[in-house]
Order: sequence, then C-alpha cells, then structure tokens
Amino acid sequence: MQQPVARRRAGQHVSKPASVEPSRLTIYDVARHAGVSTSTVSRVLAGRDTVSATTREAVLKVAQDLGYRLNTVARSLATQVSDTVAVLLPDISNPFFPSLVRALQVEAQRYGYMILLGDTAGDADTERRYLDGLLSKQVRHVFVVGLGLPRAEIEEYARAGLVFIALDRALPGGTGYLVQSDNRAGARLATRHLIDLGHRRIAHLAGPADVAVSRERRRGYLDAIREAGLAEDEQLVVESSFSEVGGANAYRHLVDRQVDYTAIFAANDLIAIGALFEAHQRGRNAPDDFSLVGFDDVSLTRYTSPQLTTVRQDVVAMARAGLQFIDPERAPSRRRTVTLPVSLEIRQSTARPTGR
Repeated sequence: MQQPVARRRAGQHVSKPASVEPSRLTIYDVARHAGVSTSTVSRVLAGRDTVSATTREAVLKVAQDLGYRLNTVARSLATQVSDTVAVLLPDISNPFFPSLVRALQVEAQRYGYMILLGDTAGDADTERRYLDGLLSKQVRHVFVVGLGLPRAEIEEYARAGLVFIALDRALPGGTGYLVQSDNRAGARLATRHLIDLGHRRIAHLAGPADVAVSRERRRGYLDAIREAGLAEDEQLVVESSFSEVGGANAYRHLVDRQVDYTAIFAANDLIAIGALFEAHQRGRNAPDDFSLVGFDDVSLTRYTSPQLTTVRQDVVAMARAGLQFIDPERAPSRRRTVTLPVSLEIRQSTARPTGR
C-alpha cells in the first residue's frame, strides 16, 4: 500500500530526485513535491485562474526544479479538448481486448473521434505516465479495463478533468462510468449448461481473486451449484491467471489434487485453452473425458479442437454503450453503470458425461 506523503509548505525548495529522469517525471511527481494535488498542478499548467498566485508560483518553481517539461504541457493545456479518446489496457496480448478495441474504434469513428491505445501491463507508474500525458494533451475521455492506481489518485485525475469509462472492471470507489457484462449470470449460465448435461462434479478454474470479474464469475458458478442442490467442494476450485499458461498450471493443480470431476468451467477462454492443451498432453480430451466451458468468446475458440463452448460477451454493444457516455445527448439519463446480457455459444467441447 502506498504510504502517505508528507506535505511541505508551498514554495519550499525541492531538489530533483536522482533516480527520476526528467523524461519520466509526471504531474503526480510535481504534485507530491509541491505538496498539492494533481488537479491543482493541472490547473496551474493550464493557466486557469482558480489557483492562488502563491500556489501557482510554488508549483511552477517545483516543476522547474524537477526539470518537468513546462512549455509543451502548458501550450497543450491551453488548447481545446482533443478529439482523441484514449483506451488503456492491462494486457494487449489477451485476445479479448483487441476485439474490444476494434469495436471501440469503429464506434468512435461514427462520433468523429480517434482512438489512442496504451498497454499499461497493469503497472501503476505506467498508468500515471499515460494519464499525465493525456491531461497534457487535453484528452478528456479515457476507457480503462481496471487500474492499479490507488483510489485517491484516480479521484485526483478525475478532478483534474479526466472522465473515466471503465469497461468490464469497475474502478475503486465507483469513479467514472462502468460498462460491464453480466459476469455472474454468464457463469451461472455456463455451469447450468453442464448440470443440464448431467454433470455433477464440476471444477472451476477461477481467475485472479483480486479481480472483480473473477469473483463475480465464481459467484455465478456457486449459484448454479447451490440451485442444483450439489455439494460445494473447494477442492474443485483452482485459481489461475487469465492466460493459457495459467490455465495449464491450474489444470495440473486440479489433477494433482486427485479429485473426481467430469466437467470444467474456466473463468475465461485463455484459461480454458491452456487447460485443454495440458489435458491433451496427459492423454485426456474434451468432450470424451471431460466437458469444458470458457468465458468471453474470443475468436480463437472457433479454431480449437474441439471448438470451445463459451459465454459470449458482446463487445460491439459494450463499445456502443461506452461511447454514449462521451456524447451528452446520447448518455443514459442518470445512469453511471450499464450491465449487458451475455449468451452461451454451445460448440463441441461439452457433452453428457461418459457412461450416462
């Protein structure tokens, strides 16, 4: 957890930290050393008259001492709001995200906006550099799929003028807007499909516990288990990262536990694909030896062998709903959260348990 920063009096001299290069300095660094908020620094650099002369002079002096690039930032902040919409992703290699970005790009063009894409790798410092850069270029609207920054910093960026539109994963404290699929209902739908086929021992390869969508999908899985009157067994739940490697590792852990199962619900398609591969390496195949369901409906699921049964998220609907928050005339009245329905794409990886 980030430690509180001691405030210093405005105007107190500050020397540039040797470990921070000028090119890597951010508005947050200026704010921290000046003892003010990032929104105050943003207003100062924008030349707004809502900041006292003393504070303005202090912030400019700190920025100069740190070597922060003032001129370019100040000129940019003095211009009009950009027609660019930013999209920050935690992992561009996840095939769900490129399909979402493509949908956003198509919809943004209809509104006359361009898309600026950034991959943060889930790193808080990278997020700060992107967000500071967006402020300096007057990019107002930012689509994000989760942020690693603390709630207080995210709220500071919002006060500085950024409008956050969260996709799939809510921001701490409910900052900004949220467009999400009904993850809990989707997981319940997937698990219920397996139960309807006759499966009674259903494993769940869950996503990271610190990600809200993972928790919602696990709740949906448990909802279906309880509604069917089946016994809950924690040995059937294995946590994984949202990746093929994570899925393969999770499948190995499941096998090592030596528990009986006839079906697996994976928290996303990459986990399912990794599990499918690892199972094949061990001489087990879906759906002959076990049934398998994923979540997301990424394009790869149509080309696995067998084709993967999965819960489909409508990325086009998600993009359209998100872009509505940019246009005041189209924004849903008083609504800050939009939850979209999901559907089940039944393909070749699920069947009745062998011997039934």
